This record gives sequence, C-alpha cells and structure tokens, in this order.
Amino acid sequence: MDTVSQTATPIVSLNDAATLVALTLKRTTNKAGQPRTRARMSYKTFRRLTGRRVGRAAFVRGFTEELLKLGWLMVRMPSAYGFVRAASLDKWHLIKSNMVAEELKVIKEGSAAKALESARQELAASGEDNSSAGGLSKAARINGEKKKPVASI
Repeated sequence: MDTVSQTATPIVSLNDAATLVALTLKRTTNKAGQPRTRARMSYKTFRRLTGRRVGRAAFVRGFTEELLKLGWLMVRMPSAYGFVRAASLDKWHLIKSNMVAEELKVIKEGSAAKALESARQELAASGEDNSSAGGLSKAARINGEKKKPVASI
C-alpha cells in the first residue's frame, strides 16, 4: 500500500476526507459481524485515507462538522483519533447538574477558586484528572514536576 508523507498535500477535499473516514468506520465490525459504535484510528491511517494531518483549528472544525453529518464524532487522543457513532449517545446515561450542586452553590457565593480547587483534588484522588498536560495537576506543572515512568514487571 502506498503511504502518504507527513507533509503530503491533501488528496481529497474536506468533505471527501470525512466521507472516506466514515466509510472506513462503517465497514469496521466486531467479531460477531455487527457494526462498531466506537473505534480508534491511528494518525498514520488517517493520513493514508485523506492525505491530511489534523491540526489546524479550521480543518478540525470543518472536518468534525462534515463527519457529524455522516453520523460520527471525533476525539483526538495522544496516540490516535477516537470515533463514536453519534446515534449511540442517545443510549448513554443523562447526567444532571445536581451532581455538582454544592460546587455551583459555592461558585454562586463568589468562591469559584475554592470550588474548583476542591474539584481538582477530588479528581486527582480518583485518578480521573487527565485533562491537563500529561495527567499532571496544574500545581504539579507549576512546581515543575514530571510524570514518572511506569515501571514494567
């Protein structure tokens, strides 16, 4: 199979790129032969399909809009792109703001920093605060801490 260099000129339009990616996702099935509702695609495969690298904000906006018209959502991950069939979200649990009612009350009272610091501490304690660089908290980044490598057994 021919590969596309990282600096290749796009070989298809933005709309056509979304079409090729959506078709690839549609043809991807699980072991039972049923269509997948979520999948990952490597950066290399994305470039092979479209001749493009996702990067510029304008391209990302346009591409995700076109992909959504075809029924898919895209998320950029550290090692690949993640795709979710938009229709599958209807089956997901609906979350309501009452889950953070106490934080919203504290923010309304004018203590947003206090509420958000408490939220960051709770997330860090549960290992779910991966939104910051490399999974480190803002305080850890400010203090110059580095993510420690995982020891292999």
